[in-house]
Amino acid sequence: MSLEIKMNVSTGQAPPSRLKIQYLQVVVVLDETRSLTKAADRLHVTRAALSKTLAALEDLLGVELYERTAAGMVPTKFGQTLARHARMILGNLRSAEDEIRDLVNEHRESLAVGALFTAMPLLLPQAIASLVQSHPRCVITVRESGSFGLAEGLHNGGFDLVVGRLSPEYFRSAVNLEPLYDEDLFAICRRGHPLEKVPVLDWKQVAAYPWVLPPKESPVNYALQAQFLAEGVQGPGVVVEAFSIPLALGMLKTCDAITVLPGRVASDERDSGNVSILPLTLSPWQVPMGVAWRKDWPLSPLAKAFIAALKQ
Repeated sequence: MSLEIKMNVSTGQAPPSRLKIQYLQVVVVLDETRSLTKAADRLHVTRAALSKTLAALEDLLGVELYERTAAGMVPTKFGQTLARHARMILGNLRSAEDEIRDLVNEHRESLAVGALFTAMPLLLPQAIASLVQSHPRCVITVRESGSFGLAEGLHNGGFDLVVGRLSPEYFRSAVNLEPLYDEDLFAICRRGHPLEKVPVLDWKQVAAYPWVLPPKESPVNYALQAQFLAEGVQGPGVVVEAFSIPLALGMLKTCDAITVLPGRVASDERDSGNVSILPLTLSPWQVPMGVAWRKDWPLSPLAKAFIAALKQ
């Protein structure tokens, strides 16, 4: 079954959408809960009323959005598509409300930035410090996430732009990707670590110690686990997965753990006397650090200034 869009003969334009905000909210909550009962509770309506609204929406579109199964509400391909667009539209509306409220009440510009945890220590502080000089009245909200979370937040309207590794598998063609720089990864340990003075290390030696890595969905985690296997080593027995440089540095001090950081961050920590860089050969990292934003979402003047500050 296909959706047909009929053009207005007199204007050559598609007619206004008949989708209401209420419909979009229902779709998003149902997609999250997969249950009519739970969705009705969250929306503060009766189950019967919600079922009626969903039936009206499906009748309006002419497609089935959900399959009613014993396991719950399973979205069809039409339901998945509508939920994705609903999140984006509702996110845009929230951003518009927030920005207008800030402009009316305090004459402030606002910007929501998603950032990879490795961009937090150096790249973002420098860019923000430059930005506040030219925009003294602004609200910059920064949320940390992994590559998958950054891409999702950008697509559904949670972020105006994101700063992180521009992994093509996470970002679709509807996104502008602008590389900032290439950077290798380095394995690091605490000062005084048993392996610190070993002139040549192999992967079997480092696998004997705990490792702190980003979660499994991270390209860094995948690349390192693949390198362990390529070197004929099963991998470390203990792996702590977290998006947190403070946690990683804390683990280095308390249990002789090893972690990996981008070259700039690793060098800065080494020069501060906090860590040592291990003589471990890591495969070249082919994914650049960069900034991304949606093509269909015009950048605000503050967002443009922030991108320019990142390039400095």
